[in-house]
Amino acid sequence: MELAALEEDEGPLIVPQGGLTNKTTQKTLVLEHVAPATRLLEKRRQMFEVQEELEAQKTEFARKEEVFKRREEGLKKKDAELQDALVRFSKFLQENNSKRTRAEKKAADEVKSRLQKEAEIEKLAGLVEELQKEKGRTCRIVEQNMAYHKYLEAVLDTADEYHEINDLLMRHATLEATNSDLKQQARVATEETESLRAELQAYSKSKTNEILNFNNEISRLKKDLEAQEKETAGLRARMDYALQNESAKTLEHGQVCMATENLFARCIQRSKVNHPPFTSPVEQLSVIGDFMTDLVYTIKQFRAGQGKKEPTGGKEGKSPSPTGLEKKEGHGGEKAPRTEGAGRKETAAAGAG
Repeated sequence: MELAALEEDEGPLIVPQGGLTNKTTQKTLVLEHVAPATRLLEKRRQMFEVQEELEAQKTEFARKEEVFKRREEGLKKKDAELQDALVRFSKFLQENNSKRTRAEKKAADEVKSRLQKEAEIEKLAGLVEELQKEKGRTCRIVEQNMAYHKYLEAVLDTADEYHEINDLLMRHATLEATNSDLKQQARVATEETESLRAELQAYSKSKTNEILNFNNEISRLKKDLEAQEKETAGLRARMDYALQNESAKTLEHGQVCMATENLFARCIQRSKVNHPPFTSPVEQLSVIGDFMTDLVYTIKQFRAGQGKKEPTGGKEGKSPSPTGLEKKEGHGGEKAPRTEGAGRKETAAAGAG
């Protein structure tokens, strides 16, 4: 049972890299058909062999590792030496570059300084030359002014109010300043005068233009006034003519109204119809028309009755008309009696006329 348990507990053997030999593999294949105890012993033996091989490999690995470590240390040492050499070479290059830069800078500074000095030398040489020229001019001016100096000394000898040349020069300066001020004032006054003259000319020109504009406006207004007067005269003439026509129409209307009123009064006196006292000419004419229509119709009826009673009326002669209206009928014979409406229309038309 212990063998069986050991056999069950033991798993497959882990063979290290390289594995077992072919002989061991063949033995393992043969032991598959033997007893468990023998198989267990064989497995233990194989395990010891594997362990020995592992130990041998560990030893070999340790030896190789030691060799590799020594080689690694040698490489590290060489690398450190190379790094030191590289650092020293870099420092050497940097020092050389810095030295070269300083040398170039110093050379440039020297060239710049030399150029500045040369420019200063040329400038100073030109200044010296200018000063020499100025000195020459000053000497010539002094020589020229010596005559004035002698003249001023002569003036001091003759003039008692001036004791020194400086007093005379100060007096001359004062007079020059006064003269300059007077010239300035004269120039300012002249400018103001010119400005005032220009303003006066501009003002005169503007006023002249304004006067011309006003004259043109007056001329235009006069023309408008003449046109308006002509138009007013025409309108006045038309108004007078209209007033004359209106007066004539008014007179005619008054005459018509008076005639109408007289006829209306005569008709009321002769008519047996009670008419109201109309005051409107149109109404009066209407009443007169009705009266005349009735009168004409009555006369015609009367004449018709006389003709029936007197067949031989031609021999006996005509009887006089009771109203005396035969002359108004004319020579055309009898006329048809007018209706009352027709008489009113004629009367209304006559009143409107």
